[in-house]
Amino acid sequence: MEPNFYRPTVQNSLEHDSAEILSGFRDIIKSGAGTRVKLLNYYKGLPISYPATLVEVSGQILELDVHPQQAVALGLSGRTCIKCGTFSHTLLADVKDADVRRMMASLHNFSYVDLMAEQRASLRLELDPPCEAEITVAGRTVAAQALDVSLGGFSALSAQPSQLVKGDEVLLKVLMPNLLHNTVSRLELPATVVDVACGDGGDLCRFSISSDAQAEGVLSRFIFQRQVDLIRELKEMSG
Repeated sequence: MEPNFYRPTVQNSLEHDSAEILSGFRDIIKSGAGTRVKLLNYYKGLPISYPATLVEVSGQILELDVHPQQAVALGLSGRTCIKCGTFSHTLLADVKDADVRRMMASLHNFSYVDLMAEQRASLRLELDPPCEAEITVAGRTVAAQALDVSLGGFSALSAQPSQLVKGDEVLLKVLMPNLLHNTVSRLELPATVVDVACGDGGDLCRFSISSDAQAEGVLSRFIFQRQVDLIRELKEMSG
């Protein structure tokens, strides 16, 4: 789980919260009722969420039976979110072990979080590999790499300091692949800077976009096919 997917929500202290969560799971397992929870991971931006069954709490470790595709996502991410009606918040846990063949996982280091990703208006998927992009503003052009995409925006890493600030209006040019036909569509989109994180060589810039019907069709087709490809990848890795 990338940090931008969630926001920590400490109730007492990290140590107290983790102990409280483990105690809650012990009580659930002991009662023998309602031992199903839901795990949530993001694989290259695609939400992966299957039910899991609580098995036991051993020391500071929670053991669960999990779906094989969830086990793959757990192993790749190293963290997962847990949704369980017993708790008032979503839970975050580190993955100690994930076994695809045995369909089991071990979790530890629990905390409370708010899921930021669920507040997004549309699905945001990683571009792998990144796509060539240009940012044009005030008569100057900055080369960039588009890193992720949604129907409402892009994230891009500039090749040099962008000098952009939140609220700037720009023209964003992106070479979007057509995954079915192995071609490329050149999109030119009016965009607004919503966030800039400055780095040593370049800036990570997030944009909201204004797309016409043609551009929206290109983005919709890409996002749909990208989801299909990511699901296929997970199935192949889960055997």
